[in-house]
Order: sequence, then C-alpha cells, then structure tokens
Amino acid sequence: MNSLGWTDYVSMMGSFVVVLLLLIGTLIMIKRMGPKVGMSNGKKIQILEAQNLGGRQKLILVGVGQETILLGLSATGMTKLGQFPNDTDFTSHDEGRPEEISQTGFQSILSRVLNK
Repeated sequence: MNSLGWTDYVSMMGSFVVVLLLLIGTLIMIKRMGPKVGMSNGKKIQILEAQNLGGRQKLILVGVGQETILLGLSATGMTKLGQFPNDTDFTSHDEGRPEEISQTGFQSILSRVLNK
C-alpha cells in the first residue's frame, strides 16, 4: 500500500482551491451580468415608482411604451388598477382642497384611480 506524501496533499489542496476560486468567480460574473443577458438597449418596460402597502401588498407604477399602468400586487396575484397616457400630469393639485392637504405624485394617481 502506497502512502501519500506531503506533495500529494499540497497538490490536491491547490487543485481544490483553484476549483473554488473558479466557482466563486463564475457566480460573481453571473450575478453582475445576469439581469442584462438577453436584454436589448431599448427597454420597453420601466418601473416608475413603487409603494409598499405592507403585508406583502404593493402598488407599482409601470411605464410601458406610451402608457403608464398602475398595478396592485399581493401574495395571490397582480391586478391592473388603471391605465393612463404618458402625457398625464400626476403632479397637479386637486381643485377645492387646501394646498397643505393636496396630494402629489403616487398618492394623486392612487386617489384618481380609486375615485373612478
């Protein structure tokens, strides 16, 4: 029976370290390049804004082409809540409301959808 010398152990450990470094390097490259694989430069979908409502529920404002879409996300699925043209001004204040109470941005969109 042949016994392994210390050079054999060093060789095996060196090979093991090289394999681990290659694995870690591959994982880092996949993480950096992963989302970009298969995507063209002209993105068609953009997440404009997101609002967490708690309890695994979220409102998301998505830009798709010439439209802006308000989506409701929950643990059970996704629901389209509204659709607006891209030229819709979401920053305007509602008439008849005091300036300090008026809503802008995402809150304005949500209130418009819920009032329909």
